[in-house]
Amino acid sequence: MQVWSRTVAGLVAGAVVVTGVPAVAGTVATKLTATGAGTTVQTGAAALSGGAALGAARTVATAAQVVPGDTRLVPSVPRTDTPRITNGEITDLEVIGNRVFIAGTFTSIANVGGTTIAQKSLASYNLDTGKVDTGFKPTFDGSVEAVEASPDGSALYVTGSFNTVGGVTKRKIVKLNPTTGAPIAAFTATANARGTALAVSSTAVYVGGQFTTVNGVSRPGLVALNPTTGAVDTGFNLPLTGGIGVGGMLTVQQLKLTHDRSKLLVVHTGRQIAGQDRYGVALINTATKALLPWRTRLWEDNLSFVGGIQRVFAGDIAPDDSYFVVTSGSGGDRPPINDTAIAYPLTGADNVQPLWVSRHFDSVYSVAITATAVYVGGHFSWQESPTSNVPWPGLDNVGYGTGQGLSGYGLGDQVVRRDHLGALDPATGTALEWNPGSSSYEGEKAMLATPRGLLVGGDGNTKGGKTVGRVGFFDLNTVPAPSAVDTTIVTPIEGAVKPANESFTLSGQALAPAGVTRVQIEIQNRNTKQYLQDDLKTWGAANTINATVAAVNATSTTWTLPVSLPSGLYQIQAKTFGRNSTSDPTKAVKKIETFRFDDLPPSTRIDSPPGGLLATKSFLATGTATDDKGVGSLIYSFRTADNRYLQDDGTVAPVYNTFRGEPDVIGALSTTWQFEVALPIEGQWRMTATAVDTAGQSDLRGDTRDWTVSSTGVPPTVAITAPVPMTPPTAAAPVTVGPGATVTFAGTAQDDDALKSVEIYLRNNTTREALAADGTWGADSVAAYYRVSPTNLNAASYAWSYTTVPLTPGVYDFRVRATDSLGLTTSGTSMGRLTVTAQVPGDAFPDGRLSFTGVDQNVDQLHLNLAGTATDDKGVQSVRVALRDLDTGRYVQPNGTMAAAFATVNATLAAPGATSTAFTLSIDLPTKGEYSVEAWAVDTAGQQDGSTSGATARYLVYPGDLDPRLEPSVTPVEGQAYTGGRIVVSGRAVDDVGMLRVDIQISNSAGQGMNASGTFSTPGTPGNFPWIASFLTSPGSPGSNFAYTSPVIPAGTYTVSIRGVDNYGQVQQPPRTVSVTVS
Repeated sequence: MQVWSRTVAGLVAGAVVVTGVPAVAGTVATKLTATGAGTTVQTGAAALSGGAALGAARTVATAAQVVPGDTRLVPSVPRTDTPRITNGEITDLEVIGNRVFIAGTFTSIANVGGTTIAQKSLASYNLDTGKVDTGFKPTFDGSVEAVEASPDGSALYVTGSFNTVGGVTKRKIVKLNPTTGAPIAAFTATANARGTALAVSSTAVYVGGQFTTVNGVSRPGLVALNPTTGAVDTGFNLPLTGGIGVGGMLTVQQLKLTHDRSKLLVVHTGRQIAGQDRYGVALINTATKALLPWRTRLWEDNLSFVGGIQRVFAGDIAPDDSYFVVTSGSGGDRPPINDTAIAYPLTGADNVQPLWVSRHFDSVYSVAITATAVYVGGHFSWQESPTSNVPWPGLDNVGYGTGQGLSGYGLGDQVVRRDHLGALDPATGTALEWNPGSSSYEGEKAMLATPRGLLVGGDGNTKGGKTVGRVGFFDLNTVPAPSAVDTTIVTPIEGAVKPANESFTLSGQALAPAGVTRVQIEIQNRNTKQYLQDDLKTWGAANTINATVAAVNATSTTWTLPVSLPSGLYQIQAKTFGRNSTSDPTKAVKKIETFRFDDLPPSTRIDSPPGGLLATKSFLATGTATDDKGVGSLIYSFRTADNRYLQDDGTVAPVYNTFRGEPDVIGALSTTWQFEVALPIEGQWRMTATAVDTAGQSDLRGDTRDWTVSSTGVPPTVAITAPVPMTPPTAAAPVTVGPGATVTFAGTAQDDDALKSVEIYLRNNTTREALAADGTWGADSVAAYYRVSPTNLNAASYAWSYTTVPLTPGVYDFRVRATDSLGLTTSGTSMGRLTVTAQVPGDAFPDGRLSFTGVDQNVDQLHLNLAGTATDDKGVQSVRVALRDLDTGRYVQPNGTMAAAFATVNATLAAPGATSTAFTLSIDLPTKGEYSVEAWAVDTAGQQDGSTSGATARYLVYPGDLDPRLEPSVTPVEGQAYTGGRIVVSGRAVDDVGMLRVDIQISNSAGQGMNASGTFSTPGTPGNFPWIASFLTSPGSPGSNFAYTSPVIPAGTYTVSIRGVDNYGQVQQPPRTVSVTVS
């Protein structure tokens, strides 16, 4: 894995810059204000300077960015006079002149204060008047996924899953009159499946999606059409293949043309375009209609860390066409390819490296780029601060999304709070001071930058603190005119998280031509709406506090105000007053948060009913909640698949609503809870339960449970008819075939209503060969379920079959399952399963074993000496050894390099061809890392060892790295007595690289070890007691406090062991061990 670095150019005004990334005209400003037609005033500017990345300076020529042309950040508060859409999701946005076009799953729109207007899937309003365009009335019988205008604004192209538009047959693609919404008859383009993305030039309409044919012409996933007739461009034939999206999905997520129309960016979930590997993104030359050599290996190198599923979601191109940004979501926090925004140059050939990777810790669903900022939307709660580590803050394999441990709070000042909306510095990928916030549930999934401002669309009704419905418009025309009297808040930075109840200083800059007399500060708790009073301790009605002005009556001066705030969310406002009775007409505003690390947030779990099919609408939900201080209450919500919430009166509505309940034991550290649920309708429902502790802190995410509520729903059933019959749950005898043979698996699937899909799973557990979600077979394929039924299967039964490639020797695992229209999937015990062995008759599999099979963390050089033995009933031909660096997921190749492709290195046999032989492998390692070593013997018939039992080892190869250690002030100490029935462990652990975790081990005098739930048991191996992870305040940092409190345990004498584990997985040697008593 490469390291993408940022160079700190100086922390004055928070400037952090990298050369080679498009920059804003030499300066970054802390406050930009409009002065009139096309000009700006910049205050608090800091010069941008350069740095190095990837071991060499990155330089990219920066040109004047033309569209959109405004160099200001858009305001953080949207207009409140625009029409309201209050249900569904927003899928796309487009603008022609002063008209906005909105695509999504909504059903209606309304003017502010007006009556609801029925308008499904695609609507328009006027940006100038803020009124719905009632003359635009297209009707669709299916979804609208994307909308794009022609360059001259004379036409509107739409794609989705529809088959008729305005009562006229138009399958999946249509050209509309932008004034009326009527389909244009002269344009006909018929696709056989859903369209998902559009890009339009004056000579072509590019469409991406899940189709395989358009107008009867084979065009899998990607097509170019004549913009007048809809005819397929015969010269543009670049099929998309190898779906590795969720469930094997093959689709185009985004199409974008460069502003000079010379290149087409394709963001997709396939492996290849036109038969060439282009994971995630590809660039096409629009003139030659050929795939450009531009290629990144980022997804190929990292997909193995995320289950092999492509999660790329959105993309946009910078106004000067020098770089583009792609985003990802819905796959979990795992940089560099999940929950990130990634910038790439538009130039390059093979193995193009990112300019930067911006970790967001949760989904990033939309992106729009201007000259000043990379705006992003999604479901994230954090962005990287300007001072964050490179290539990103935190550990790669630890999630910091909301609900994962301490979330971003554990990363301190490396992150800033940004709820679902944020802006990134184009030079660094770190957060700019734009923090409107959003109440969206799934997230903000549509975004469009225009010269006038930013349009944002999602599934929430509040953006920037204003109720504006699903779409918000951050209009640059609403930015106040500049004033000679001006106020800036410099610290804390926007969205900073400060320790609660600890002193920190608010500071800033004040300007007044006649001299500054005072700066007034308002600090409001955003939850209680109360204001900090003059004593800096109590809270009440609206109040201002005078800051300390460094130079009273000076025309420019700094100001400060030390404060200590309890845990909460705060808005800070500052206003400057001048000597001549003038004042800043607009207050400077920042939002910050304070967080208590000595009082951890609670955690919540839903226990019942189990997820899946639920036969009744009325039931009792139960679960547990824990907190280090005590659980005070619980909050519950229930929503449908179309984002409608259960209301207090028992109805459902597109308005967020919660129910409050109490735990069974109020104030207990660990308690159960129950809540009676009565749902009004059947269908798909999601419950969320969130515990609140006695101090008012909520679980950072809560727990969720999904149900399909149906009194008649039954999961589909499957059966296998070949190669042998198998009807679940009765198991079939294993099947044996000769190597080189193909096997046809066949059977049936049935449902009481309608089947949606039938999927199979196949893996050679001996050779690692597997069937991927797109049907690819090989040792590098990530095993996944592969759909063997048609895309649009809608039948009560289906006869399925699949024929393998010629089988190599080994033991194969085969499974089959089905999913119905309700979303119910064949359960594990009801799946069809077979074990197939491909083996030479009368020839047993060989057996290879390593001499050392443990974990060795004491390797001080980039070299391993491996040894072992191999046996076979006929003769051992070779021993193959795989060495995988677990840090990067790459394998040592036979030529000594590292690559993501699976590879083995041949060991040296003492007696080749013998039935028993020793083997050795002396190998230099290309890089440091945590190496997983596996050895396989191969016999003279070419059969490979069918088991890795006794043939695996791990080596922590980090020459020069020190072991982690505990600082002296650790409790408990030897002989410590506890009277509350619990053992409390706390202290600080340090390491020269970073702390991953601190483990605790507790055993009693009977030789039993305790697990995390407080249960003691006798281990199979004496002394091999469980290790329990403690809580770390700063995981990933060189030093972190830790804490652990055991459940209540019986009185007695216990041995407590404590060990630190660093980021490399190296364990403290030996652990700290003390004896304690509990009474």
